[in-house]
Amino acid sequence: MSVSRFIASKLAGGDGRLSHTSNTIAWVSVALSMVVMIVAIAVVAGFKGEIRDRATGFMGSVMLVQPGQGPINELYPFSENLSYRQRLAAEPGVRGVSGVAWRSGLIKTDENIDGLYFKGVDSLYDFTFFKACLVEGSLPDYHGRISNDVLLSRTICDKLGFAAGDDVVVYFIGDEVKVRKFRLCGIYDAQLEEIDTKMAVLDRRQVQRLNGWASDEVSSMEIRIDPDADIARMSDRVEEVIFTAFDDGDTALFVTNVKKLYGHLFDWLALIDLNVWMILALMVVVAGFNMISALLIILFEQISTIGLLKALGMTSREVGRVFLLRAGQLVGKGMLWGNIAGIALCLIQKYTHVLRLDPANYFVSFVPIRLQAGPLILLNVAAAVLLMAIVSLSTRFISRISPDRTMRVE
Repeated sequence: MSVSRFIASKLAGGDGRLSHTSNTIAWVSVALSMVVMIVAIAVVAGFKGEIRDRATGFMGSVMLVQPGQGPINELYPFSENLSYRQRLAAEPGVRGVSGVAWRSGLIKTDENIDGLYFKGVDSLYDFTFFKACLVEGSLPDYHGRISNDVLLSRTICDKLGFAAGDDVVVYFIGDEVKVRKFRLCGIYDAQLEEIDTKMAVLDRRQVQRLNGWASDEVSSMEIRIDPDADIARMSDRVEEVIFTAFDDGDTALFVTNVKKLYGHLFDWLALIDLNVWMILALMVVVAGFNMISALLIILFEQISTIGLLKALGMTSREVGRVFLLRAGQLVGKGMLWGNIAGIALCLIQKYTHVLRLDPANYFVSFVPIRLQAGPLILLNVAAAVLLMAIVSLSTRFISRISPDRTMRVE
């Protein structure tokens, strides 16, 4: 054990009553700040993950569309048999490529009428998202013969008075009015207004028949990517693949993504990010201020000890290291307990959903939590470095202490 560490340990066990109280306040302040910061980053990561999963779960992360058209296009189809489709599906981070067909329609009951977009998907479509938010009935099965199963949201069903298993009559208006009766196989709840109030799922072959399209013609192509993959970067990668593998027989398509389609949702998440940065900065400042206060109290109470150490030949830097080690002990203790308490609170909320929210305002019905090892480690390292950098400023007081004066202080 070094001399500085030995002296620091003795100071830890022999502090006065005032410094003991201030030290307790200091490490508790660090602990509370860590709790707030851990909860803040876990909640923001939870919100971002939940909203992204819901938006991409219905529409896909990256879409290929006709020039001048959006993903919901019922007028200008193109063939899904693109020469580069298999290459896209083999790209790292890509989970699947699906062709979808869209058609608008009206659902009419005796008391209400509602307009919807019907998304036609095939038997290979990934229903993971709908399985997670299914609240009644079952998922549709689009294998084999053309299916009459339709999937509607709980918002639409509550408005129109439908329950799973009911017949749903839909009017498709174009050059002529086409009437079709479907079976409501299941009800989902995405808790996103843009989806819950406007979107339904149907057999793609039904939509293609209604639109008068061939079996390989679709409105858009959806590319699903890994949950943690960067959407903008994947969009750029898809553009590169199309540019290098485009064939003369392929339809010229544009690349768009869910961030552009639901820009307001991601703008809201960016605003939350800004608020979190402000919270993190405020918590570090508060904890650092309390640490400086505690260290200054220790310095004033041990001023005669500082003079004695200097008289024995220790430099101001060496004496400062003694008190920095003492401050490091307080920071370490506070961070340890802060991590324990913060992670515990996050786990309680994650598995019990104690704190509830209004999905109409927050898009989710509970406070989402997503704990990630990387950000958590980075937070702890950054907090420790910043706190120690802040408290190191107070040790400059030591260089002004004169042994011949302080050794006479009782």
